[in-house]
Amino acid sequence: MSDDPAMQLAPESAPEAAARWFALHRRTPDYIETQQFTDWLEGDPANRRAYEEVSRSWEIAELAAADPTVVKMRTEALMARPRERRDNSRLWGALATAALVLIAFTGISLTHPGFMEGAGGSAADRDHIVLRTGVGERATASLEDGSTVVLNTNSILEINYSRLRRDVRLVAGQVLFRVAHDTARPFVVAAANHEVVAVGTEFEVRLDGEKVRVALLQGRVRVEPIAAHHGSAGDERVAVMTPGEQLVASPAGVVVNRANVHELVSWQSGRVRFDNTRLADAVEEMNRYSRTLIMIDDPAAAEVRITGAFRTGQSYSFAQTVGEAFPIKVEQSGDTIRLHSRG
Repeated sequence: MSDDPAMQLAPESAPEAAARWFALHRRTPDYIETQQFTDWLEGDPANRRAYEEVSRSWEIAELAAADPTVVKMRTEALMARPRERRDNSRLWGALATAALVLIAFTGISLTHPGFMEGAGGSAADRDHIVLRTGVGERATASLEDGSTVVLNTNSILEINYSRLRRDVRLVAGQVLFRVAHDTARPFVVAAANHEVVAVGTEFEVRLDGEKVRVALLQGRVRVEPIAAHHGSAGDERVAVMTPGEQLVASPAGVVVNRANVHELVSWQSGRVRFDNTRLADAVEEMNRYSRTLIMIDDPAAAEVRITGAFRTGQSYSFAQTVGEAFPIKVEQSGDTIRLHSRG
């Protein structure tokens, strides 16, 4: 190895390492990378601070991207003289690099002792299984037929397999299903007064009171009313979904439209995505993942529109980011964070 100082690599600073790890997590890291990242993160408090700063900076950048003032500044910069652009090439290069990074990493929730009920005992016991997650938890389970279910925060799923059907019922929350192919035994998900029928496919079901949302990623599914809840099931049309579609069923009826279904299931990687979303709606979504609740104190703040990706369970970080990007004051008292317009 050469002793020439010019050939030696300078030690990587905490901010540089944080940026590298942040960029790496735009894809799903493998086991070794995850362990290395955890070791680095826990090795020095400065590392964790640096990583949080990189994350928050990107969140702020996404929020501000659509702001008219920022758009005007960007347009003026692009129209700058060539010499000015050359003088600022390093700065713009750094900004361009940052703009390619996506927030994608959070820790994987471990299953707790109460996650699976009825998993032991006799064969009859194993035919009925209940899976649960608490607030802020995510968990994955492999079923006996090779199917996989991923439960989001505060979800309950009942599983009842028989020789002829694979029946599950979403009691609460949100679950992603990756269904093993079996034409002889359909996979049926009941939620509220509708059921989703599949053979082998990938889809998500979310239950909010009487409203059911189905997002289809792969394959085909049929969504239909459960006859027991209606005098006649023929009053509602049966919907056959294709990939990229979202169905919302509520007491008002059934609506099917195209959607970015992969963004809808971004919670798998520990983040939620908002696209020109009312702050009131974004806060409602963030509150699903934490016992620290965010409250909005005035109508003006509630109507602010935000765009960006945010880590689930990080209520204060989310509120702080919003407060830095918009004229909104953030105050925390115990387990409550309050947002209200400045001035």
